[in-house]
Amino acid sequence: MGKPPYINVGVFFLFKEFELEKIADKAMDELLKTDITQGYTLRDKKLCLQDLKYHLKYLKEALDASSPPLFNDYVIWADILLKSIGLPRECLKESLKALKTASKDVMDPRSYEKISSYITEALNQLEKEHVLKSFITDDNPLKKEAEDYLKFLLNADTEGARKLIKSLLDDGIKISDIYLNIFEPAQYEIGRLWQMNMITVAHEHYATGLTQMLIAELYPYILESAEKTGKTLVATCINNELHELGLRIVSDFLEMNGWNSIYLGANTPQESIIKIIQEHDPELLLISATMTYNIGHVQKLIGKVKKLEKPPKIMVGGHPFNIDPELWKRVGADAHATNASMAVKIVDRML
Repeated sequence: MGKPPYINVGVFFLFKEFELEKIADKAMDELLKTDITQGYTLRDKKLCLQDLKYHLKYLKEALDASSPPLFNDYVIWADILLKSIGLPRECLKESLKALKTASKDVMDPRSYEKISSYITEALNQLEKEHVLKSFITDDNPLKKEAEDYLKFLLNADTEGARKLIKSLLDDGIKISDIYLNIFEPAQYEIGRLWQMNMITVAHEHYATGLTQMLIAELYPYILESAEKTGKTLVATCINNELHELGLRIVSDFLEMNGWNSIYLGANTPQESIIKIIQEHDPELLLISATMTYNIGHVQKLIGKVKKLEKPPKIMVGGHPFNIDPELWKRVGADAHATNASMAVKIVDRML
């Protein structure tokens, strides 16, 4: 069995589960020597250890993908999140320093050097201020409507949201413009508000559910407007990936462009994806991954697909691929798009 194309072998084969546990435990011992843990209760210490393991999980994925930008992005995300709940930046800084020190005691010199360089670069990111700006921007041609839609989401006003979208359709606004200028920025904004501790997970789940429902209600309009090309695509989130809205938007855009879409949605087992490909012989496979720790699953699925007798072209998308513009090549994909309109253009060129 061949080596995965992007894996840093020296780190990948040594960064085992027991070593992650050992590094986390040693890092916790280091933190207990610092001022930031003074007065911590037993519950505080358990939460701190849990956070250390979470940091390591993202660090491991970034190392496996040979991508410092992935870990930098995670650290910036964590910095904004922790700040929003009132924790000083020193907590995150000291945690990363403790992980660096603990890694030196556990890992071999070559692996430690790599780990150390990633953590050092991430610590440099914490010397800067990071502001998460609104995703509903002034250059959005439907800015007011997007802001109104966001209010309906936050107020759990299903009927208000539905009436707004219907009025836009009645006014002749294209479905693609509703997707790009209302659904997409509003959902990103919901994520930003959650990260800043301004709304709860329940708000986010309701907003996503409502947007998915409205997209489903628009689907008949898509079928009516599309002139079929005879080409078929399979769209799927990788196993363990629950964020499917972005994938649905890309799939629908290609459906508007004449494709027949077999949409599998979230958390689809890899063997089931392979079976669907073998049954329907699609020209294109769309794979989505939002969470960094799912990149390894993407790479494994692509390896399986490329061993098929008639493999489809493969396009990947999701946040990690936007953060590291070369990552799609390292996982073995044929293309990457940052949004739905770009996906249509790239697919037209590629096929």
